[in-house]
Amino acid sequence: MKKQLFANPDHCTGCNRCTLICAAMKEGVFQPDKGRLKINNFPLRGYSVPSICFQCPKANCLEACPTAALYRDPDGVVLVNQDLCTSCGACVGACTYGMVELGEDGTAFKCDLCGGDPACVKECLADALLFTQGDDELVRLKAAQMKCRTISGSPSEKRHVMADIIVKKARA
Repeated sequence: MKKQLFANPDHCTGCNRCTLICAAMKEGVFQPDKGRLKINNFPLRGYSVPSICFQCPKANCLEACPTAALYRDPDGVVLVNQDLCTSCGACVGACTYGMVELGEDGTAFKCDLCGGDPACVKECLADALLFTQGDDELVRLKAAQMKCRTISGSPSEKRHVMADIIVKKARA
């Protein structure tokens, strides 16, 4: 079984170290909004939830792309070929988790798992992010998270709604 990225909201402290290192590695700036993953902070409720790209087996973003700018590599990671991206945004609307966005240049961007060595995982001191083959508990957690889809709204709104649903289900 290949390694996957897992997010455990119960361990997330909301520190944003993961988003900062992601933005620094991908964009050369320490701005969480430029990261390929996001942290949804709910300070008045006392929790934070990482939003990650699940590299969906049936990736809506990939299927929605009219130019084949999104493609799957041999390891199953959905990637963006910037040269083929026409900035149409079809992939953004199609991602039910809000994990594909358009950058300042208008082209799509999303998590590429840093070529199999995610910097976010190395930076997460709380072990809220793990890159592993996954045990039964992590696989169940990811499956439950993947059921929390939202079909409308901006990427930010989708992530926020998804994070809220994940925590409510976990605490029910």
